[in-house]
Amino acid sequence: MAMAFNQLEPKDVEMSRYGWTVRGLILAALGGILFLKVYMMVFIIDSFVGLYSIITGIVIFGFFFLTFVKFKDPYIKAKNSPLSDYQPLVSVVIPVKNEEGFIKDCVLSFLNSTYKNKEIIVVDDGSTDKTSEILDQMSKEVNIRVIHNPKGGGKKRAIEIGVEVARGDIYFFTDSDSEIAPDAMEKAVTIFRSDHTIGAVTGHGRARGASPKLNKLEKMQDVLFDNQFRIQKGAESSFSSISCCSGPVTVYRKEAVRPYIHAWVHDRFLGQEFKFATDRRLTAFVLSGRGSEVVEKQPIQNGVIPAKSDSTFAWKMVYSPSIKVLIGPPSNFSAYVKQQIRWRKSFIRSIFSTGRTYWRRPFPIAALFYLQMGLKMLRPLIVFKSVVILPLMGDYITAILYFASVLFTSTIYAVDFRLRNPGSTQWIYRPIMTLFQMFVINWLLFYALITIRKTSWR
Repeated sequence: MAMAFNQLEPKDVEMSRYGWTVRGLILAALGGILFLKVYMMVFIIDSFVGLYSIITGIVIFGFFFLTFVKFKDPYIKAKNSPLSDYQPLVSVVIPVKNEEGFIKDCVLSFLNSTYKNKEIIVVDDGSTDKTSEILDQMSKEVNIRVIHNPKGGGKKRAIEIGVEVARGDIYFFTDSDSEIAPDAMEKAVTIFRSDHTIGAVTGHGRARGASPKLNKLEKMQDVLFDNQFRIQKGAESSFSSISCCSGPVTVYRKEAVRPYIHAWVHDRFLGQEFKFATDRRLTAFVLSGRGSEVVEKQPIQNGVIPAKSDSTFAWKMVYSPSIKVLIGPPSNFSAYVKQQIRWRKSFIRSIFSTGRTYWRRPFPIAALFYLQMGLKMLRPLIVFKSVVILPLMGDYITAILYFASVLFTSTIYAVDFRLRNPGSTQWIYRPIMTLFQMFVINWLLFYALITIRKTSWR
């Protein structure tokens, strides 16, 4: 497992001059294609598709620009800052159901963490395989607390059960098929200790398993994970405004998230309880929350909280690529489709949760967030018009240019992946994944909308 983590980019070093040159060329290419899109909309292609393409270009350029120019890894800053000796207790909460093949590795990754002041709470939510037996045996051999909920109540309820007995000042939430790097917890705590206004930290996820052993679907997901974490979360983190703290690796300050756990578990949507466990919704609660200002803005000293004033602040939500986690991606098409339906239900819910409060965040990232949400809703219709309706009407140019634009953008993402993962050949899977999403996965949005009331454990 150590080798897998060691192979993951990024390392805690500054990028080379060559890397910065390539970044500059990426931004120049994105800017150039954006101007070309404006010209094509005016003189060549369908104006509606052209306008959509231009806005897409603006959003993508914005994310890349903010990540390349403004984003700084909060861990790099934190480790170079003066810190107290205070080592807060971290409560690890792992909800699990029917993960007999992975739960042991998940728990062991936390037990092997370099950070020592921790408690590990595993909540078994009515597993019907050997998960319960594995956990009971582990509890006899290592220091973990196992709670069985035989009736089952869903992932959110399992997390709440764990939080109810948690004693830590920091909560570390993860998925039961994930594995954290040995230093992930220690780095997260360092970030929290450096700034008392940080309410949540999320890390960098890659697919679990060595690259040669991954199948093609897993490799496509791995490249996509890397791009999404590094580019989108990097841009959002540059304004301390992560819109979705990922399930595999999210660490919350207790006072930032504890007041909202019960409301999250019993969240209601469209007139009924929304049992679907969405990380976006929990993130939205913390985004909308407020903390009390601390005198002189100093970290907690030796476990003693300084006196507080009456002023409040919005919690900072940050991403650190130094905090690494291996994610268990779906290995077959059926499982992947089910996951994507769940994620699209989460996206639909976030329109009314995150969207309701995100405007309070800094304007540049808020504007990109709302534009991106609108583009995602329109994307299936744009694809249908571009590759079906317009060609039937004799307009083949728009279809060809739109298709070329999509491939160009995905190639830019592939170049970024290759830049940060020298020697890897997986970059080729990025354009393939883009086409797969374009012609297959995008359409699941409508199914998710129709079946929004149907829930599942995850």
